Amino acid sequence: MTLTARGWRVTVARLPDAGEPALLARLHIDGPAPVGPATAGLARCIRLRPIGIRPVVGGLIEPPVLRIVGTAFASQHVRLAVLRPDQIFGLTMASAQVREPGSAEVQWHAELALWTCAGRIAGDTGNLRLPIARGDHDRTATFAVLHGPGDQGVDWLHAGEALSTGFLVATGFGVSVLPLSAPIEYAGARQRLRGVMPEIGVPYQLVRLGRYPAVGGDRPLDPTSSWRRPRARPASGAHHE
Repeated sequence: MTLTARGWRVTVARLPDAGEPALLARLHIDGPAPVGPATAGLARCIRLRPIGIRPVVGGLIEPPVLRIVGTAFASQHVRLAVLRPDQIFGLTMASAQVREPGSAEVQWHAELALWTCAGRIAGDTGNLRLPIARGDHDRTATFAVLHGPGDQGVDWLHAGEALSTGFLVATGFGVSVLPLSAPIEYAGARQRLRGVMPEIGVPYQLVRLGRYPAVGGDRPLDPTSSWRRPRARPASGAHHE
């Protein structure tokens, strides 16, 4: 993304060496290229992305904005499925049934508590929380899951690229993105997620979307001057040639 925004045309070869799985991508600079307003807008969002966990405040994400952000997440054969309240509740309640949680379950419970900023579940022995917030925080959050058709290394690489693009586009509209990784990393929680959302493919990442309070100079960009569809997708862990 940074190279494209600086006027270079870049070709990305994903997983170019089967004998070196840690090499995720190789970038080749083909030559100079014009920089469009969409690319420039996304590049500005790199430094505007909110760092750390912030409460969700303000109104709901407007449907047109959610569609544009969803389209950004939907790059690289990845889809964004918004969870209904009953699905969030079902996933949370299913996790509360674990009697002797391991380290991954404890992490999942802790992340969910931070994710929802909400009240305790009756009968839970840990820190699990219900997705019903105290006060105004997180009442207008949108919870969703990134999913796709495959479970191979290249599929997860595509998911990471889609998450990066969606994060930048969301930032341009003043929308925060809080990833939730533990239920994807833990097989039991992943199965429960598939249970409450049987229509999805392979789940890659849960995310919380919402409006966040501006801090300092991180004001949202004008959506009309930024992005409509991803033109360049950042590659994670890339090596240069």
